[in-house]
Amino acid sequence: MSTIKKIASALCVAALPLLACAQADTAWQKANALYAEGKYAEASEAYLQLEESGKVNSALFYNAGNTFYKQGEIAKAILYYERALRLTPDDEDIRYNLELANLQIVDKIEPIPQFFVVTWIQSFCNIFDVDTWSIVGISLFAAALMLTLIVLFGRTPRRKKVSFAFAVACLSMSLVATCVAMREKRNLSSHTEAIVYAPVTSVKASPDAGGVDLFVLHEGTKVELLETIGSWEKVKTADGNQGWLPATAIENI
Repeated sequence: MSTIKKIASALCVAALPLLACAQADTAWQKANALYAEGKYAEASEAYLQLEESGKVNSALFYNAGNTFYKQGEIAKAILYYERALRLTPDDEDIRYNLELANLQIVDKIEPIPQFFVVTWIQSFCNIFDVDTWSIVGISLFAAALMLTLIVLFGRTPRRKKVSFAFAVACLSMSLVATCVAMREKRNLSSHTEAIVYAPVTSVKASPDAGGVDLFVLHEGTKVELLETIGSWEKVKTADGNQGWLPATAIENI
């Protein structure tokens, strides 16, 4: 009898992940249905609940951004579009909606032009998301191994030479893809950017309420996080201006 109970218990434990996935799928479908019906407030709440459960992906963030955009909550829409873009930087729909949302914010900040090499590298890294870069790296490494076997056991010198050249090329491209994947994964795990959530906030010269006001930022503006002291964050805007904001005035991407 005890053996039967143990087997039943083991089966129940094994079924838990499947049950959790089924529940997540049902919640996702419910959230999408609410959005389709135009119930944007309820849909956004459903998407946020999915986010809290840890079932996050680019589609979830994108849909949440859309619900906030429909409700006129531009700062929240920008935040979730930015989060979606971090996961799938090659998605044109996300970029387009993010650009539309950014047109509605008060602060029109012109970014400092980047050196063309930096822009080219960033564009290259954004061709794929981190998972795709990882798959590309592994696939090219496997191809390099197979070509190496041909070099070692090939019958003709010509085939060995051609295989060696392709093996070196595949290995080189595999290293590049792996480096890009590691870079993008590191960027995903770091929170170095944020969106201003407060309707209006003064950027201070020092991390205290009595500090001198340097300039004002409005909700929806994207800032880079430089340093944290207590409940204050040192931020930098796209045009290079720096100062201190209360941590409660921003939300990390």
